[in-house]
Amino acid sequence: MSKSEVKTRKSQLIHTFGPGAMQVNKDGISMLACGLDYWFAESGTSTSIDKSAVEKFIVQDERLASKLGVKEFRNPPDASIKFQERKISLPLPAQRFPYWHICSNTNCQIMKKESAIKDDQSRCPVCNSTMYQSRFISLCSHGHLQDFPWVEWINKNLGTSCTESCQLKLVGTGSTTSAGIKVKCVTHNTKPVSLGGVFQNEKDGDRVKSSALSEKGIKCSGAKPWLGSEHVTVCEEPLVTALRQATNVYFAKTDSSILLPVSDNESINRVYSEYEKIPSDTKKLIEGGGDIETKAGMLAMYFGAEFEKSELINFFKSYEQVKHEVFELSEVDYRFQEYHHFLENNHDGCLVTKLREISEYDSWISNYFSNITQVKQITVTNAFYGFDRIQPSKDRRIDSYKNDLWENNSATKGWLPAVKVYGEGIFIEFNSTVIKNWSRDFSTKTEFKKLQEKALMSSLHEKVGVLSPAYLLIHTFSHLLINQMIFDCGYSTASLRERIYVSEDPETQMYGLLIYTAAGDSEGSLGGLVRMAEPKKFEAILRKSIDSSNWCSSDPICREQGDKGGQGPYGMNLAACHNCALLPETSCENFNTLIDRGCVTSKELNGDGYFDSLY
Repeated sequence: MSKSEVKTRKSQLIHTFGPGAMQVNKDGISMLACGLDYWFAESGTSTSIDKSAVEKFIVQDERLASKLGVKEFRNPPDASIKFQERKISLPLPAQRFPYWHICSNTNCQIMKKESAIKDDQSRCPVCNSTMYQSRFISLCSHGHLQDFPWVEWINKNLGTSCTESCQLKLVGTGSTTSAGIKVKCVTHNTKPVSLGGVFQNEKDGDRVKSSALSEKGIKCSGAKPWLGSEHVTVCEEPLVTALRQATNVYFAKTDSSILLPVSDNESINRVYSEYEKIPSDTKKLIEGGGDIETKAGMLAMYFGAEFEKSELINFFKSYEQVKHEVFELSEVDYRFQEYHHFLENNHDGCLVTKLREISEYDSWISNYFSNITQVKQITVTNAFYGFDRIQPSKDRRIDSYKNDLWENNSATKGWLPAVKVYGEGIFIEFNSTVIKNWSRDFSTKTEFKKLQEKALMSSLHEKVGVLSPAYLLIHTFSHLLINQMIFDCGYSTASLRERIYVSEDPETQMYGLLIYTAAGDSEGSLGGLVRMAEPKKFEAILRKSIDSSNWCSSDPICREQGDKGGQGPYGMNLAACHNCALLPETSCENFNTLIDRGCVTSKELNGDGYFDSLY
């Protein structure tokens, strides 16, 4: 591997380093990942490799594909593959960004703009010292990205007419604040201009209303450099300054889906398992064959005598219904489909569950929970469909995100990157009667009302909707349970994930949570998590999880912060911190927010907590 390359895990390409994200190589050069046009293209060109070579990377999940409006998903390609006795190199291309470089010699500090495709270390044209990339970049909430406008910043502050061909120089880079960093034009011998206040923005809620750059009349160029230098659009959003390694530069937009049996009919699911193994080109030919009768006939020719034609007709009826139903489903309806399957026994290869009788557990369990299901095998598809900058958006449509991933917009309905992972889990359903009664009282608490208002204004929680006491409780309990189970199940905290199911709509009522691991191979994982849900074993884990809500090593400060209005990102947590209830970012659905130990057990055990009656 050359120094200009970076080894990246496939899961990182879905969550952290997808198209439009920056990553630093071994030489310390910041590189910008290119768009999807360049994936599955030989030697970094935009000419796609043979379709039959792509076949092995295709991931099928009809529910999620319909939801995101694509035909299929693809696993990120390997660095190289062998196809028809030939080794094909499939690197995911990236370009150098930002382009402006600064001389590392503190007596020089000359600035120079480099090419996006320059592969080696940049050298100062004056003293030949190593040059490093500027730490300042500019971006807007529409996802555009560009260099910090150094020349325009000088011109707008001094009324000069400098251009990018002028020789620029930094002054005072050793300062700890932006006010101490100054830039000057050597060509016109201008006085140094400070970068003080360059990070200041005026916000209207979550939206940036104006910025230090927009106040100076410096506009967003509408650039999408990850799609090529020519890809520029008109943009009226305020241009914001950021550090290139800041966390607000890139928020990956991902969606996940649990692969469900197509039908309750075992015969139909058996057909589906075999249908998923068919090459995608053959599958497209069959699905474009006309009515269900014709499709079933074509599939019968492919399978031979393996299935009766009536079985194939029934399969296509269920298959088409699933695709049609998902297309216009809300997030709640989508999850309700999954919720329904966790409340029954499943024996399909993609989902194997065992619903335990609640009476098998100690008597106190039924006072708080209705059902416990051992999920012996689960298949989860994690797909990437775009990204936000500055702040996660709750208003943009999925198609708008996909347009930022492709230079050729006609390809946006083709595919998206995704990884399919296999694992195991535990599903818990809370007692609906008890949780409704508890919610009615908890919803009147002042602290909860304030948190509810914050959540409603925030763009971080688009999938939550209006925050309910039930969601706060189940989400918090999920965190406490994960933190407890790691001592017994053999998995690390980062290997476990949560999926919250809460809806108070009578037609889609849900009060449940799924804790699962998605770190196994196609054969699943070792069963350590499933065994934790066995009667006479799970009760102790649940009790320890509840007990852990009583005390935090940061108490009384942690509890007091919750009482005073919140802590954590945007004050979106009450009594919850890294010492008690937070998880690794990849394990939590909501950026480690909307958590409060006080809803599990209250400080005074006066009934405000759901489990207070245990004490």
